[in-house]
Amino acid sequence: MGPPPVVTGISPKEGPPGTRVTIRGEFLGTSAIDLIGLKICGCDCLLSAEWKSKNKVVARSGPCKGLGDITVTTRSGGEGTSTVQFRGYHESIGPVKESAVWVEEAAPPSLPWGRRPMSPTTYTPPDPLGLSTEGEDCKFPEEELHEMFPDGSGKLSEENFQPGWYLLEHHSNTSFEDLKAGMVFLQRKVEGQKEGQLSFLKANTGAVMDQLDRLVLLKNMYEEDQRKNGKEPLQSLETAIEDSIKLADSLFSEILSRKENADKTREALSLLTRHKFLFQLPSSIDQNIRKKEYDLVVNDYNRVKNLFGNTDVKLFQKILSEIDKKIEDLKEKLFVRMKTMPINVQEQMKYIRLLISLKWEEDAAWVAITARKEYLMSLLNKVKDHFKQKEEQDNNEKGKRHKSREEGEAARRSAWCGAACAALSAELAALWALARAYFAAELAGQPALSERHAQFKEMIIAGVELFSEHMRACLLSGGGVTSADAARARLVANLRHLREAYESLLKLDLPSQPLSIVERVIYDYRVHGMVVFLQRALKRVKGLADKETWKIEEFTEYGAITKLPHLLETYVKEALSDIHKCVWCGGRRESAALDAGPLHEHTRHVLHAYTRVLDALANDHSGQDFNNTSLSVALDQRLEETAASGAAADEGGSWQRRLLVAAVNARYTRRVTLANIAAAFDECTFPQPTQALKSAEESLSSLEASIAETYLEHKGDPLVGTIEPSMYMGRHKVASAELVDDARPYVYEIINNLIAVHAETDSVCGASAGRYVRDICETVCEEVARLAACAPPALPRPAAFRATLEYTLLSVAIRDHLTRKAENYLKEALAAVPPLELEEDKIRMQSIVQDFKKRMALQLASLNCNTETV
Repeated sequence: MGPPPVVTGISPKEGPPGTRVTIRGEFLGTSAIDLIGLKICGCDCLLSAEWKSKNKVVARSGPCKGLGDITVTTRSGGEGTSTVQFRGYHESIGPVKESAVWVEEAAPPSLPWGRRPMSPTTYTPPDPLGLSTEGEDCKFPEEELHEMFPDGSGKLSEENFQPGWYLLEHHSNTSFEDLKAGMVFLQRKVEGQKEGQLSFLKANTGAVMDQLDRLVLLKNMYEEDQRKNGKEPLQSLETAIEDSIKLADSLFSEILSRKENADKTREALSLLTRHKFLFQLPSSIDQNIRKKEYDLVVNDYNRVKNLFGNTDVKLFQKILSEIDKKIEDLKEKLFVRMKTMPINVQEQMKYIRLLISLKWEEDAAWVAITARKEYLMSLLNKVKDHFKQKEEQDNNEKGKRHKSREEGEAARRSAWCGAACAALSAELAALWALARAYFAAELAGQPALSERHAQFKEMIIAGVELFSEHMRACLLSGGGVTSADAARARLVANLRHLREAYESLLKLDLPSQPLSIVERVIYDYRVHGMVVFLQRALKRVKGLADKETWKIEEFTEYGAITKLPHLLETYVKEALSDIHKCVWCGGRRESAALDAGPLHEHTRHVLHAYTRVLDALANDHSGQDFNNTSLSVALDQRLEETAASGAAADEGGSWQRRLLVAAVNARYTRRVTLANIAAAFDECTFPQPTQALKSAEESLSSLEASIAETYLEHKGDPLVGTIEPSMYMGRHKVASAELVDDARPYVYEIINNLIAVHAETDSVCGASAGRYVRDICETVCEEVARLAACAPPALPRPAAFRATLEYTLLSVAIRDHLTRKAENYLKEALAAVPPLELEEDKIRMQSIVQDFKKRMALQLASLNCNTETV
């Protein structure tokens, strides 16, 4: 950096707007390009500045008023200082006040007008002392004159004229001898004027005497008229005056009319001559606009506004309105050119400065920045539309060649990324340069920095966001890829292209936030890849219903399972492996790992889809009836299923068997498959999906409960419904004195039905079959308690013995499947029967129970084997 500019002198030191000011000092710039700022009294005068040398600059003052510094700014030295001040003032211009305009007095008015150099023509009265006035350098300060003579004036024609003001203003450095000589000159001039009056009277004595005679004659005529008409001859006088007026009008009307027209003509010619610059300006503006010399137009317009801006003359106002209209058209033209893209940044800045000089109402620089931003957005859209149209054309040409179409699509998307990146880099560089000049106040005007900074930041972000949106469309708008290998290859290729585009953006000097948006695009691509793989797994899981053949693949400790749990595990592991290889690891300036949220969420969707598939398969019993047969028929069915061929086994058996198989699949998935999926997450170094696994476990557990409830509803309810009819079948009556030796057939029918249920569930569910038997036992006990409550309150001894015997035998048969509720139901049933009071009845009861255990040992063993607490 060089030394800052210093202004040490100016000439003149005051003046109205448009005054040509010569500025002298040191370090005023090494060249015209080095001069980047000039302010006089706070007004920007850079457009009119002419750099002469490093010690001299010439410019015209702006619309300033009052005292102010002259500030010069250079590229090499920055903003300078000033040791002197300039005083600006405004002059009111009227129809009778001379104006400082270019006037060619000698040029005939008929000649065509042209541009003339400006020269002041203000009338200056001669000095009354006959002395020459002092120059501007010796002028007495006007502020001190106002303080010394607050109510006075130095103008000879003013009523408050003060001789002291005049002498101090014009002759503050004149010697006393010269002032005395001036006084003698003034006295001679006054005496000469007096002598001139006497000479006038002497030369016109005859005319004076003739006037006196006329006055005497008028007096005599007046007295004669008074004698004739009386002392109040108003009526006759009025008539005489009117007649004289008419006669005078008839005599002099033509002469007066010619004189009036001549006066108007002379006045118009004088006006045209004095204000030729104003009347010539419209044609001059048109010529300069055609030559594209906009700087001259701006200078001329500013001059005419400073000189005639506040005029009250209608002719001037009409000319000014015409000029304003042309300037408005020029401003619109410059404004359109400024925002019409494409355009060079330097040329755009030139138009901005011209618009600001012409007092454009809007913020021209900000409009240019907005236009740049809109052009960036439209360019990105054009790039997108171009490649989309090309893609549609290629698809129509290669509609039947699937493989070649995929290869062409990959090449197009790579070209799309490159073109979008080039457009973004070039236009963001231009936009950034324009905004930097705007916020650094290199363009005229003072922008609202706090507000504009935020808006410009939003523009940059909007452009980058549109770029990121198109890059997402570059990946997401293509057709679906069915092959896993094709999906993997396409994802990797698009990530490579996007990272190359990101590298090119890093070379620009952009803030971190727009770059973070592009980084977010890459991150979203990676998340999208992860979602693609998991959605593919989800689609495959949803299709498991079509692959279920109900063929038993394996007998596990949890029961017989089909291939569905293993397929679920395979699909999830393949998706996790693809995610780990393709998208999990990040590149330069990218996040090291992806957020596990989407991974866990889509994993949860996959697991819940599997649960819904199991639920749909379990409840799909179209065309089949639930098997509610008795023990003998059930055993026959088991023998037939055991001897059936493999093809018959593939058909899946009855609906209740499928229901139980679905429950075992859910149980195995909950206990084994979910643990294997969690281990797969650890192998790929992914965070554990704890919530997804827990949610899946809960949904599978709910599915198991739902299946158990469905099985109970369709298997247990019909079984329970046969108890009451079997209990009263044949309406058996007990003799009043006889005790029975055995239970009625309904008790054995209940036991046989429970054995059939146990056999069916055990063949599929294994050790977990006990939960289904317990649920049915509970409903049986509830029904028995209900029927016991309906019996008469006072039973005879044989009836009470029979009821107690039947409830006891039922309790002995299902002892291993009794829940707390079932025990309570049986207790309620026994409580409804009178207790055995005789000892012989109790002994007889024990004997019958022991005999029942011996006879039913095989059945009881079948019913109470392989029980498990769930």
